[in-house]
Amino acid sequence: MNKMKILCLVLVVALVACGAFAVVKNSEAADLRAQLSDTSAADALQAQLDEATARIAELEAAAPEATAEPEATVEPEATAEPEATAEPEATAEPEETGDADARIAELEAEVELYKPYYDAQIVAEYDGGVIFLDDAMEEYAQYETMYAQYGIDLVSYGMDAQYKQMAVQSLVERAVMGLKAAELGLDQIDDETMADLTAQADDNFETFIQTVSDQMKANDDSLTDEALREQSIAYLESVGYTQQMLLDSIVESYVDEQLYNYITADVAVTEEDVQAAYDALVAEQETTFASDSSYNSARNSGEVIAWNPEGYRAVKHVLIKFSDEQSSTYSDLSSTLDSLKAELEEAAAAQEPAEAPAEDEAAEDEAAEAEATEAPAEETEPTRTVEEITADIEKTEAELELLYAELLPTAQEVVDKFNAGTPFADLIAEYNEDPGMTNEPTATNGYAVAATSTTWDPAFTAGAMSIEAVGGISEPVRGSYGIHIIYYESDVPAGPVALDAIRADIEANALDTKLSEVYNTTIDEWLAAVNPVYHYDRLS
Repeated sequence: MNKMKILCLVLVVALVACGAFAVVKNSEAADLRAQLSDTSAADALQAQLDEATARIAELEAAAPEATAEPEATVEPEATAEPEATAEPEATAEPEETGDADARIAELEAEVELYKPYYDAQIVAEYDGGVIFLDDAMEEYAQYETMYAQYGIDLVSYGMDAQYKQMAVQSLVERAVMGLKAAELGLDQIDDETMADLTAQADDNFETFIQTVSDQMKANDDSLTDEALREQSIAYLESVGYTQQMLLDSIVESYVDEQLYNYITADVAVTEEDVQAAYDALVAEQETTFASDSSYNSARNSGEVIAWNPEGYRAVKHVLIKFSDEQSSTYSDLSSTLDSLKAELEEAAAAQEPAEAPAEDEAAEDEAAEAEATEAPAEETEPTRTVEEITADIEKTEAELELLYAELLPTAQEVVDKFNAGTPFADLIAEYNEDPGMTNEPTATNGYAVAATSTTWDPAFTAGAMSIEAVGGISEPVRGSYGIHIIYYESDVPAGPVALDAIRADIEANALDTKLSEVYNTTIDEWLAAVNPVYHYDRLS
């Protein structure tokens, strides 16, 4: 705990005491004086004052430019004991009254001196506690580290203020959850469970040690195992990773889980919930699946499909893939071919005669005169003819055809085996080089292709749509990855998918949604109940 936080904690005690004394002073002065006449109470109050004074002096020494001494500060007596140490008589002596008033005044003076520092260090307060600035900045630093891994600097992107506020909100929420868990007794962990959690922390720490040791050994293989372990532990502790830190984190997660289970214990979904979730998903997908890429992305990633657009068929394929060298050659030839076709269009356009607008006689004379006085035009490089460009295109296409010819024998084997009765699934297992045909969900569902699809290689789309009937295959299709033999698996029925066909998924999603809603609503209610106040202006 740093110096500033210690000072803040001292002031919390002081403020509470001061507030309590002030209330009693105004309404029940006699009770206050009776309390202060007790030696132990007076000693405790004096100790608080002494500690506060010492801490303030440390702060002033550490930051003199930020600490302005008040014009008149009366130092409290170091060890002034109250004159009456024996049991008070029925009527308090005037000296005791004066002593109580003096102590209250001293305490109020100390609080007044310290309060600006205290206020500046609190970025949120709630019924039951406060959030300190340094804790908020530690939390924010974790956001910075996370985004830095992706090359994002929160300050440069103008997101630092937003994430600092999120850090404060997160700390308040965690504090309130901790208070609630304690109130409900959910933070009480039996010995057996604690032993299990401790074992998890130990295992995790050992994994970290091994990871760091492996990296160190790669840089210096002369280190002994014992030295590696010692240095790895030292490094981990230097960056804040200790067994205790890991155990605290695991225990916190365990308590959070108990709190979640407590909140959601009675949550269940009804038939009405399931129907509503289904209807909402159908309506959503009718809109989003108008885009071929959105539809295929959802389908290929395993999302629940409740509605299918028209015109789609499910296909599978065997890909005879280019080797890396062949793929590089294909890329070069394709780029050359695209350039040649663009050049051909320009050349063809240049050969078309332009229709000259009709001109009157005066305009023709002016044009002739201007032409006579113009400087001779600079000579330009001759443009290639259409015939020359066409010849180059044919040559490049022939080279591409030779590249595909290297794959054709294997592709023809696939076709021949299929025609001889080999199930297409067996051909995929034997020949295919597309991971999508072995990874789920596309291994089972296939790819959804329509004539208007933009997701796939145009050659693949055309080949998939060329197959006349379900159960048939395409001719070898020359694509950008190699040669495809495409199998027409089935048609995809357009419109809503029957609820019963996807009920389990819909019900699971509806339950997850309801659990989240109940949990988040409960946490929000708990937060509102403690009246949080945020001081975001102190985060800058």
